Amino acid sequence: MESPEMPEGRSRPKRLGLRVDRYDAAAEAVLAQAKKEGVYAIGRFQDRRQTTISVINGRTDQMAADLSSGVGVQVFTPEGYSGFASTDEITPEASTALVQRAAGLARASAAHNAERSEIDFGAAGAARDRILPGQRYPFDQLDLAEQERRVLEINRRVKGLDERLSVRTILQMVEEDWRIVRSDGTDISFRMPRGFVYHLIVAREGKKTATVRTSVSGAGLELLLDEAVQARLRKRAASTVDMAVNLLAAPRVKGGHYKLVIDYALAKGLAHEAFGHAAETDGMETSILGKDGRFRTGDEVAAPTVSIIDGPLEGDYAYQPVSANGVPRQTVEIVTKGRLKAALADLFSAEKAGVAVTGAGRAEAYYHIPIPRMSNIHIQMEDPLPLNKEFEDVTPEDLHAVLRQNNLIQPGEEVLYLSGYLGGQVNPRHGDFVFNCAGIYTLGERCVLHRPAIFSGKVLSALHAIVAGIGPVHTDAMGTCGKSGQGVPSSGGANAFLVIDRHEDITIGGE
Repeated sequence: MESPEMPEGRSRPKRLGLRVDRYDAAAEAVLAQAKKEGVYAIGRFQDRRQTTISVINGRTDQMAADLSSGVGVQVFTPEGYSGFASTDEITPEASTALVQRAAGLARASAAHNAERSEIDFGAAGAARDRILPGQRYPFDQLDLAEQERRVLEINRRVKGLDERLSVRTILQMVEEDWRIVRSDGTDISFRMPRGFVYHLIVAREGKKTATVRTSVSGAGLELLLDEAVQARLRKRAASTVDMAVNLLAAPRVKGGHYKLVIDYALAKGLAHEAFGHAAETDGMETSILGKDGRFRTGDEVAAPTVSIIDGPLEGDYAYQPVSANGVPRQTVEIVTKGRLKAALADLFSAEKAGVAVTGAGRAEAYYHIPIPRMSNIHIQMEDPLPLNKEFEDVTPEDLHAVLRQNNLIQPGEEVLYLSGYLGGQVNPRHGDFVFNCAGIYTLGERCVLHRPAIFSGKVLSALHAIVAGIGPVHTDAMGTCGKSGQGVPSSGGANAFLVIDRHEDITIGGE
């Protein structure tokens, strides 16, 4: 549809084919009404489309195509009082009414002595841009029926690996377009494409069961159309099936303190849950990385060979180039060589935490208020040990050989390899974490698989105990991050494997 003309005297940014470009008139109405009301406005337009296909044991369980769009407006009075309102109707009339409602809420909050925002919104300068990341295949390259056919084929291939398996395969494709307009002249739009293919695999024999998961993620339909991606998924599925079947007869590991090797998916969980959330500035009063509400810049929190980085990576499942407040998202070195360097800070919590704004504000949808969030967080080790195989081809025996060749395992020393990440919990105030893995191997000339057990401890102790990285950095461990009732895509990782020294604050549960 043709977009209305811009008001005379205002130049239009170059169009790059974003669906939110059609909301010119509604965006102008937001800014015009904000000026009339005497408030500062941030308007957030979202246009999202999504397809989901779920297959169980060779039969389609669910298939859906969803479209949604809407606008949320956050306003601020000159005194700093704020109001927020949203609607799924994107018209000039609805946008005008939205600003009126938000302004009324902002003024009403003054009577209740609400918290005020003392923000210089113009300090970062106005941005006018359209960001359209490269996509090898358009969102609609394949129709839904062809996507279903391919997912059924993928599922049946995995199901056929062993008669004891039940396999659920999910394909999800999402394309989100966002547009942020502000009273200072900011008008910035961007696209966030993403997708995944995910297997939930259950092996059953008698009363025994074992559950494992594996996936590939990325920016879109290359997950179905790129043979290299498909080959990687097949390798991951085959090794995961082997683990599931072998877990049926696997013993439990004896609980205690061990030297550990963890894969990059579990390392991503450690970085994300146990550390990244603690670096988000809206929770600094109760964070292990804060003191009196201020970020502990410069403090030593990890071994000197450890760095932790968060930022947008194009082509990644959690890619987001601009914050939901219209500030370009920065790549943030949270930890550099073991010391705290920068926090994940948005417009509204950075100053209080004593740090610079890094554009970390994210929102799940137009009807949410943005809060500081991670995007792709990963641990990066200095001088990692070389790995002459692809991650999917590395066996526990290979890891034992690398440890032995680099004097990281002593004769008679018990070393455990924790494979896969199945979620966990963290207390950000004290830095305590509890994680689940998919399986545990004792490393030796003959490696033995054990049933999964709890991996728990104190995050700073774990970071100080990292003694080596093995292989290059992998950043495609994906998930959904939940916080304050919002779920946003997350990714991350580390070097292919991390070696963590035995520590009294790090425990593997057992019998």
